[in-house]
Amino acid sequence: MEENRFGVMLPEMRLDFWDALWAGQIASPAALDRRLAVLQLPLKSDCLSCRCVLRLQCGDAYLKDVWRYGRDRLRVAVGNLLPKEDSGIVYGVCRLTPRHVYILACAMNGMDGETLSARVQDDVAKLVSCLDQYLNLSSELKEITAPEALSAIATEQKAAGA
Repeated sequence: MEENRFGVMLPEMRLDFWDALWAGQIASPAALDRRLAVLQLPLKSDCLSCRCVLRLQCGDAYLKDVWRYGRDRLRVAVGNLLPKEDSGIVYGVCRLTPRHVYILACAMNGMDGETLSARVQDDVAKLVSCLDQYLNLSSELKEITAPEALSAIATEQKAAGA
């Protein structure tokens, strides 16, 4: 029974984790590794990761007039359009605002930075197309950062106050 309750809560806990990570609320690599393990994410704090930002065109109007299910469900829907863990990259939709979607792309199994960057570029291009095709939500890539350790991203975000 206890395990079943955890399974029900796991998706929500993962959403909270990605948001906290983007906000720099995870204090150390050790704390990050513990949370990754509890959330059953196949990552380590030193894995290479890229920050991705999509700009939503008319996101305010879309959330108000088209998408009737709330911002959190749209965040989940965006995540469902990204490749799954068996692709070698774990994607976390960290935040969704009326104007932007913030995503972390984290390499599994020692993928090198060049491969990660190329794959993320392709995956995000497909996401932009899928958002338009399936959700009628126009977006464009604003930024993909160079790969760096996941723990460094958490520290940088905290220092930047983002």
